[in-house]
Amino acid sequence: MKVGVRDIAREAGVAVSTVSHVLNGTASISREVRDRVLAVARDLGYLDQRRAKATIATMEQVLVVFGRGFVAAGEAGFRHRVVYEGLRRECERRSLKIVPVIPEDEEIDVGMIVGTARAEKADGVIVIGGGGVLDLGDLVDSGLSLVVMNGEERLRRADAVVPANAFAAGVAVRHLKDAGHRRVAMLSAAGCDHLAGRRAGFAATVIETGLSAAETIVAAEDGTDAGAAALARRLAAPGGLDGATALFCLTDPLAEGALRALAAAGLDVPADISVIGCDGLGEVRPTTLATVNVGYGQLGGPALAIIESRLTVPKPVRACLHVECGTELIAGATVGPPPDARSGRDGGGAAGMRRRRYRHGSIGMGGPHARLVPDRFH
Repeated sequence: MKVGVRDIAREAGVAVSTVSHVLNGTASISREVRDRVLAVARDLGYLDQRRAKATIATMEQVLVVFGRGFVAAGEAGFRHRVVYEGLRRECERRSLKIVPVIPEDEEIDVGMIVGTARAEKADGVIVIGGGGVLDLGDLVDSGLSLVVMNGEERLRRADAVVPANAFAAGVAVRHLKDAGHRRVAMLSAAGCDHLAGRRAGFAATVIETGLSAAETIVAAEDGTDAGAAALARRLAAPGGLDGATALFCLTDPLAEGALRALAAAGLDVPADISVIGCDGLGEVRPTTLATVNVGYGQLGGPALAIIESRLTVPKPVRACLHVECGTELIAGATVGPPPDARSGRDGGGAAGMRRRRYRHGSIGMGGPHARLVPDRFH
């Protein structure tokens, strides 16, 4: 049922004119009244109703281009499918049509994309990447409203919405520190542009927290089998894990591989060593795995909001937006205290599983772009 300002006024116990002033910002209203009116408007669904109406008025369809690094197969491909599925659901909620464009090779055919966008009368273009850097060439200068999801343009000339990868790595490392660990190893994968932020976040947080890092273990690729093989080799080598009592895996598939290798070596998790991953995609991780959800499925909303803002606001030259979405720690059963600190303490089993949400709301400037980090969970 459609909700109006009279419904809000009745539920909030204020005049209709007060509701109108709050929603339109046309008069000074006390903070307490304003918060009450907005809370009622939100609970009744009026804000979503108003937002959807505005979106339908300004946007009808978007062109979705699958950029370099986007794959649909394998464990890594599941992340990309989650990114697309999240966008598809958000477009469906807003009654927006998606026009998909699948390039025949890794190079972006600017002429074809621009021609398709104009022929379909698309309101904007979303390029979905594989998490790395994209060279979009003249597409940036085409005049189309353009946003990159799960990646960024090489010179940051285009708006982008990405997971907070570096921040997520920091959340994982701090969780290990809070559990009592002082020396941590990292399981990475060769290449993989999308993991660069997580590597950097791990290194920075180790230094910031005063922890020490064992030598990095590098798998041949980002996958369960490769992760298991790389860790098995390290465990069999002289020195083993080099004194590390915890292992941070840059992806959930790598973490699953690590659990296999540790079990095969007769090591108990978390009694002998703790393991934490990073991705948070329930379908491709063990249910008890401690990990960090980087919000792959939440990128679509901010991407569409940016396009909408480009359409509704006059277009002066403005800095590009670089938006990082929220992260959520899933504190599973694979993290516990280090072996030498277990006497008299909870072993961190399944009964201790819980979720924490972290807030990271800084706004930084770096060159000709703005780095905006809104909507962080807390």
